[in-house]
Amino acid sequence: MIARRILPIGLMMIASSCSSITSCEKYASDFSCYYVTDLATYDVLYWKNVKADNPDDEQVIGTVKGLRACKAMAQGHSTGIGEDWNERSYICALVDDGGYAEKHRLLD
Repeated sequence: MIARRILPIGLMMIASSCSSITSCEKYASDFSCYYVTDLATYDVLYWKNVKADNPDDEQVIGTVKGLRACKAMAQGHSTGIGEDWNERSYICALVDDGGYAEKHRLLD
């Protein structure tokens, strides 16, 4: 009798814990936070002179693994072209099945 009551409770606990494993609220992602921040492959998109708001300035400057590496590549590119760093100058496009599944910036 006790086992009949414990089993449903255990299944509910497992099911509720799965939602935090399969999605990441911080990044509004369908993937886990660990995957988004550390494991995912990203194309690094950079906008030269973002203040001009010209979409033609967007370019893919490289491909990296993880959001920290994405931001670091964008910052290095900014320095390399002699432009002041602007957080809005880059976006990390999560590569999935030949396209972009999601876009993120590293959140502190």
